[in-house]
Amino acid sequence: MAQIVHLDDHRRMREPGQGMATNLSPKRPRLSDRDLWTRDYRQTDNILYAIMKIKEILDYHLYYDDVWPYLLLSFLEAVHNTKQGDARELPGTGASLKDYVLSAVTPVNKRDLSMVLLLTDLIEKSPHYRGSSSSS
Repeated sequence: MAQIVHLDDHRRMREPGQGMATNLSPKRPRLSDRDLWTRDYRQTDNILYAIMKIKEILDYHLYYDDVWPYLLLSFLEAVHNTKQGDARELPGTGASLKDYVLSAVTPVNKRDLSMVLLLTDLIEKSPHYRGSSSSS
C-alpha cells in the first residue's frame, strides 16, 4: 500500500543535526567570553549565573548522564558553605566536578567543556581574594 511522505519531514529526519531535535531538546549554550570574564564571582548573583551556565553546557553535551547534576549540586552547596565561613568542602567538590568534566571532553565539545572548567575555577578561587583587596 502506498504511503504519503511529506518532504520536509523526510529531509528533517535525514539531516544529522536536526533529525532528533524537539522543543524539549536542550539548546546549544550561548557563551560569550566577554560576559563570563567581566563578572565578579564573589557576588551571589554572578555565582548563580555561572552555575546556570555550567548546567546549560552540561545539559547540552552530557544529557545522557545522571552523575553531573549531583556533582554540580554538591559544588553549589560547597560554595554556599564557603560564603558562610566553612571552606573545607570547596576544593574537593570542585575537583570532583572538574575531573568528571575532563573525562567527558571530546574534540567536538572541548571548547564548551573548557568553559565549564574555567567557570568552576573562577568560582573556586574568587573567595580567596575577598579579604586581600584594599578599598581605602
